[in-house]
Amino acid sequence: MLKVLVVVDATDASRRALQYVGRVLARRDAVDCHLAYIAPKLPPELLESGGSELSEREEQIESDLRAEQRRWTAVTDRRAELALRAARATLERAGVAASSIHTYTSSPLDAERTVDEVLLLARDGACGTVVVGHRAHSWFRGLGGGHLAEQLVRSAKGLAVWVID
Repeated sequence: MLKVLVVVDATDASRRALQYVGRVLARRDAVDCHLAYIAPKLPPELLESGGSELSEREEQIESDLRAEQRRWTAVTDRRAELALRAARATLERAGVAASSIHTYTSSPLDAERTVDEVLLLARDGACGTVVVGHRAHSWFRGLGGGHLAEQLVRSAKGLAVWVID
């Protein structure tokens, strides 16, 4: 069985990757397609409060922080839901059976680097192939460790990585 993990988001690069995967997997038996939305990490300012020396004020600050975390997470969850729904629809239109499509969203609280989270999801789903969209970027942007696709190519031992430009 061919098991593929496709990293999805709302970018054109992701849409191109999904269209490619749809053409490859369309009307094939024995395929399993895992769609993964990697949620952005919780912003540092939402991780912990500065606190207060007054216990009453401390409780209010913590309550406000938790409320803001819930709002931020709700927006992130909605983006993930929309991206995964669109990804599923793209694959189904291409002819991939709905029963062979599985969706995952990482937690914004995960401490993993994005590349590590993708590799963990691939291994958990027993996927032998990881597919990621890529868009060209300047040499300057590449100085920060590179695009996810480049990180996957360097780190994915024992997995095939399809980078769709």
